[in-house]
Amino acid sequence: MIPMSRRRFLSLTSATVVAGCAGSTNSGAPTTPTTLTTTADAVVTTTTVPGGAVTTATLPAGLIPGDHVLVIVELNGGNDAVNTLIPDLGSYRDVRPTLALAEQDILRVGSLPGHGLHPALAPIVPLIDDGRVATIAAVGFDKPDRSHFTSTDRWHRADRMDDTLGWLGRWFDSLDQDLPALSATAFGHAGPALRGAENRPSAITSSASFAFPADISNADIRALASSPIDDPLLAAAQTAFVETVGAIEEFDPIADAVRARAAQSGDGYRDFDALAGPFRTGLAVASELIRSEVGTSVVSVFGNGFDTHFQQAGQHAALLDDLAMGLAEFWATLDESGDADRVLLLTTSEFGRRVAENGSAGSDHGSAGVSFLMGDAVDGRLFGTIDTDNPVDGDLEPQIDPRTIFTDCLDWLGGDVEVILGDRHDDQSFFG
Repeated sequence: MIPMSRRRFLSLTSATVVAGCAGSTNSGAPTTPTTLTTTADAVVTTTTVPGGAVTTATLPAGLIPGDHVLVIVELNGGNDAVNTLIPDLGSYRDVRPTLALAEQDILRVGSLPGHGLHPALAPIVPLIDDGRVATIAAVGFDKPDRSHFTSTDRWHRADRMDDTLGWLGRWFDSLDQDLPALSATAFGHAGPALRGAENRPSAITSSASFAFPADISNADIRALASSPIDDPLLAAAQTAFVETVGAIEEFDPIADAVRARAAQSGDGYRDFDALAGPFRTGLAVASELIRSEVGTSVVSVFGNGFDTHFQQAGQHAALLDDLAMGLAEFWATLDESGDADRVLLLTTSEFGRRVAENGSAGSDHGSAGVSFLMGDAVDGRLFGTIDTDNPVDGDLEPQIDPRTIFTDCLDWLGGDVEVILGDRHDDQSFFG
């Protein structure tokens, strides 16, 4: 056997080890290999399974994360801020003759002076009335870019475009400890904001298929991976694979709990992956991850469809309805379990839409958007304004830098803001 020196180990950063498991899941997707990468101080192993991936990082012992949890809800495609948080300005109906909502349909909430809400957001009005929602208008980076790719990268990296790591991934990298497999979990996508140099999120693209083949038990898979291995590199892969099995075992009761809640709802759902949309499904999973106490610190939930260039009205209403229902059920679940006071939730979108509608009853890529920061700790009022009377090159002018929100989020998690963001952004706080 070739001796395993540290130099040789670090040189094998792209090594791939095929795990001792064959077959397919209920969805017919085959299992895929385990990939090892290394850094100077950690071994990072990503095992891709049907429906997602689990990453384990072996890090030096040290700090323990706090009990606080952050949930990021991504409205991918560029949510239309103007029809989400409607301004009481004369130009609104002039520039949106087709898309403007009828006055009688707009929700009026006392804590949102000069603005109203899209009627599909009715399920979160009680949360707003209770002071648990900070509504952040005209949020966006300076010198906005209307490219989806550039704009999402700016949000995921906190505008550190010379660094490919996510801002929350940098926070996880700062924790000198062995992280639970579900500590960073992304539902619906790969979770780029959670990607660090020493840690990757457990990415669950489909909850129902986040499992090994139905005809092979987890115990059988553990047995397949338990044979002694002399090569340290293969032994590390074997250990990580067993930990991946453990992560899936931890997720099984979470999936069962979401299915049970779906059944109790009376909606007749056959599969909790079809609860109605990505937000309702993802937030149901997020609430159970938090309730189950499996060491989750950050959850990212992703929903697509907000790139509404054509016939926007119906599509936008359906997306906001799914979002609002998911948020209302999420907080109701955590209120019931007593976990709500340790959770902070932020909605994001890479940009808003242009102030005026286009010729296809839709709206094109814009700049500033709107975010909701939710939790018992927030200052439940309106920050910023949706000003359609004074557009800049046809767009809402950004008033609030997203890194101001990120600063509060990192303070919530107990992170070193200056290390992770480069500087604190203390223009204002959204906490009460």
